[in-house]
Amino acid sequence: MTVVDLWVNALTGQAAEAFMAQAGNEGIPDLLGGDLSAASTLQRLLATMDACGVDVGVVAAGLSAGETDALLDQVAAHPDRLRVALVADRPDRPTRQCTRLRALAAHPAVALVRVTPLVHQYPLNDKLYYPVYATCAELALPVSVNVGIPGPRVRSACQHPELLEDVLIDFKGLTVIGAHMGHPYEALLMQYMLKWPDLYLSNSAYLARYMDPALVSFMDSSRGTGRVLYASDHPFLPMERAVAAARDLPLSDAAAQAFLGGTAARLLGLD
Repeated sequence: MTVVDLWVNALTGQAAEAFMAQAGNEGIPDLLGGDLSAASTLQRLLATMDACGVDVGVVAAGLSAGETDALLDQVAAHPDRLRVALVADRPDRPTRQCTRLRALAAHPAVALVRVTPLVHQYPLNDKLYYPVYATCAELALPVSVNVGIPGPRVRSACQHPELLEDVLIDFKGLTVIGAHMGHPYEALLMQYMLKWPDLYLSNSAYLARYMDPALVSFMDSSRGTGRVLYASDHPFLPMERAVAAARDLPLSDAAAQAFLGGTAARLLGLD
């Protein structure tokens, strides 16, 4: 069974400190139980993946970050183990973001684009994100969008799942993955996944042990198998805990395979 962790981070100590210095992020390690000292090199990340039985990790990297080019080349040295998710980190510069996205999208390590509304507090359907969605649709890149109430102490309205319908209507055929579980809107998201065939959900930053039982049943149903994808957000939520809890879910073999990596491999073209 191939295991794909849809959200991992390889942070330098400086980057980890910068993240923790952002307003609202102070309680994240306590909330998720992570140890940011574990965020260092790709080699350390690979060693953690080996210990956890994770085959492929999708590493987050900012579109505007100067170190992203070097990271892409480092990831490309491990084509069977790592991919990169490019994060729209300057939504206030949409033209620059899209130019950069087009330039990087041809790199074989790029598999996904992330939109994280909580960071800049723009609604996920804001006009500033629309050029990014349009570029993803043009390039056939899946887009991951954080939904639900975020852990950081910031306003949550920008991530309400109701806003997803605008994106799904305006960009037909674009694969959209709701990230960070979408709690407490799981019932709404299940209805949306039944309605919108291009919508998926990921449990990144949310331990599978605490998933809504109704959602777990949905994942094991004929219409819900393959619609929810495993992710950790390591090292904020340690991979060791995340993948162990994911494997413990009461799912059939087929549903477990789809959740732990089968669907992600298909959506990201890892097959």
